[in-house]
Amino acid sequence: MSGRRPDPLIDRRGVNAVEAIFINELKWAFREQTISDFGIDAQAEVVEDDKLTGKLIALQIKTGVSYFRKHGDDYIYYGEQRHLDYWLNHSLPVYLILRDPERNLTLWQKIERHLVKVTEHGWSIIVPSANVLNASAKEAIAAGLPSDLLSIRRARMAMDLDLMKLLAEKTEDIYFEIEHWTSKSLGVRGIQIMFDETEKDAPDIELDWMYPVRNHEYLMARWFPWLGYEHLETRETMSAEIDIVVLRVWVNDLGKGFIAVEDYFANGVPDPAPPEWYGMAAGID
Repeated sequence: MSGRRPDPLIDRRGVNAVEAIFINELKWAFREQTISDFGIDAQAEVVEDDKLTGKLIALQIKTGVSYFRKHGDDYIYYGEQRHLDYWLNHSLPVYLILRDPERNLTLWQKIERHLVKVTEHGWSIIVPSANVLNASAKEAIAAGLPSDLLSIRRARMAMDLDLMKLLAEKTEDIYFEIEHWTSKSLGVRGIQIMFDETEKDAPDIELDWMYPVRNHEYLMARWFPWLGYEHLETRETMSAEIDIVVLRVWVNDLGKGFIAVEDYFANGVPDPAPPEWYGMAAGID
């Protein structure tokens, strides 16, 4: 086990550094998981010819020198069984990312059952020193990712389940404020979610996303099919390149249905109470 207590500042810098690698070197989209998803920090999406492909991976990012335990020429990571169980059953392929800020070194390893060694205290996996996260890793990471439309749609919805549930429970109005860069290829550069009113000093939830989409209609259709929305206004900012698109949103029938189906998969349906005559017929008092 690593045993390291998380340092929010170090972890924040680690996520930012990994985001920069995916965006600037791999040229992929990067989406941080700000709503709690057990052991998943972010997801990345393959981009081909400046177009989103829907091919997604989930990322668990560990930052700090303490995670770089030597194992011959490579490194070894120790984890908890509950995390391994979750990752192996995740809707997306899960990649462990180790970040050493002192050496500016970032390594990756795919979490696969045959690569894991389980012990009585937990489990471990070797992270090869050759698995440097940079542009040269693009083909290796992308190989074998699900590409059929059915898998892509299921994965996207499953990744948003926590946010979907949170918004579905809200009784007040929900607003999206989308930062839209009109002249950049990565047109959407963040979504602020407000409850009850807009233009707060701080958002209730902030989605630090950067995606190559040109308008909010495409964004909502592709990434939030489980939300209905109403366009309220588009605000101009001090910069001629940046607009703020304001939407009122709500969880639609698709979202509510998906929540119900996932709840059934997780919990099933409670067994009905036996009829009154059952105890008498079975000889039970």
